Amino acid sequence: MDKIQLKKNKLDLEYHGEAQKVNAFLILLTTGLIGFIASFIWLVNTKMFYTGVFLTFLILFIGLILYKKTFKRMKEILTEIEKLND
Repeated sequence: MDKIQLKKNKLDLEYHGEAQKVNAFLILLTTGLIGFIASFIWLVNTKMFYTGVFLTFLILFIGLILYKKTFKRMKEILTEIEKLND
């Protein structure tokens, strides 16, 4: 195998790893936040409700940042692979 093919294979494996991270972020954020919101929806008139809402949005914000970072890396990997083919 030549160096270009090895580099392409390495980038392909890295891309698949990043895709798995994105899927994990989406699954964990969706199921975690829905469960968290559902448990606090009955506490509308208490302090715990506002604490739960704050934590929910904090977790959502952090998850979205990680998702965008990973998705950006996936785009970079695709660009690198396209450059190898030229």
